[in-house]
Amino acid sequence: MKSTTRYLLTLLLLLPLVACGGQRNPLSIEIPNYDPSQGNTYQPAPDTHGYQPTQPGTIASSPTFTNMKNVFLRVDPEIGVMINHMTGRLEPKRSGDPVIFDDVKSFIFHVGQGELEIDEENISRLKNKYTFNFPDSPIKDVKVEFLPGRIKMSGKMKKLIWVPFSMEGTVSPTPDGKILLTPSDIRTAGIPVKSMLSLFGLTTSKLISISAERGLYFEGNNVILDPGTLFPPPKLDGAVTRVEVLQGKMRLYMQGRENIPQRVAPDLSARNYMHVFGGNILIMNELQRGAELQMVDMQPNTPFDFYLGEYKRHLRAGYVKVVNDQGSLITLMPDYTQLGKGDVWDQYPGGQPNLRPYSSSQFQGR
Repeated sequence: MKSTTRYLLTLLLLLPLVACGGQRNPLSIEIPNYDPSQGNTYQPAPDTHGYQPTQPGTIASSPTFTNMKNVFLRVDPEIGVMINHMTGRLEPKRSGDPVIFDDVKSFIFHVGQGELEIDEENISRLKNKYTFNFPDSPIKDVKVEFLPGRIKMSGKMKKLIWVPFSMEGTVSPTPDGKILLTPSDIRTAGIPVKSMLSLFGLTTSKLISISAERGLYFEGNNVILDPGTLFPPPKLDGAVTRVEVLQGKMRLYMQGRENIPQRVAPDLSARNYMHVFGGNILIMNELQRGAELQMVDMQPNTPFDFYLGEYKRHLRAGYVKVVNDQGSLITLMPDYTQLGKGDVWDQYPGGQPNLRPYSSSQFQGR
């Protein structure tokens, strides 16, 4: 009976579309499917990234903390969120490892407290490239719009053929720190269907099935967003306590389960930066114990556009300064969009040096 009812409802939803020939606009760019389980799994070899512990867990280390201010933090070359300010703790997934910057899958970001924003363009890209990017996905071509106090999500859902749909409503935090979208209007092919769903005893969750591990799932007609699994690695651990929807963007306030110690960054005048301190950090092939590293924006008039997945390029394009005898470091870095546009050797005596060609064999056995 339920399957018959669902089939009849599907036909009703499709009638307006069939009448106009079932139009569709396929994605113009094909991208690889995203597997969140594989993307968050860390299975290192013993000599991962040049770090060779005799056994995992043998190096005692204090926790590693971070403080960010005015950072456009990219989780992908095309997707990022604006961190107005945020504190947190970086926890290696394998006990005894340092925080390995080379591999974003190797650690978890535990939020202390913070405020971040994501705009329409970036969250729409996130949905299409990650959330709904898997074989036989029931949803595609997603577009998210932020209006004052409201959010609208539209796209295509697969019901025999691809059918345009949209839902609009309000958002609020859930008791367990996720984001709840409560729709007041649901449409397919421009036709209101929320009352029709109720009439047939159906909900969106019965028509569309999405795994919760992808950071978005349906409960009844409501949509649940989980920041902890919504983004690609590093995994985010923290609860949303307040949501503000403004024109063109959504602002999230987050709180974690632990207090992050206060520590003044080496450069007191820096306006946009990431400050990492405490514990052990592996940067390229250098292990910094009792670490302190402040990554400072070279262009302070705009937010620091930083992509951890390519932090080596940021380092190579910038400058490193040892601040004190304890080895505190300040690294001046250009924005991600400026990488490759300047000459890092401008201030080097004599200009561009004659560099030795790199070969991994020259480091073997040292």
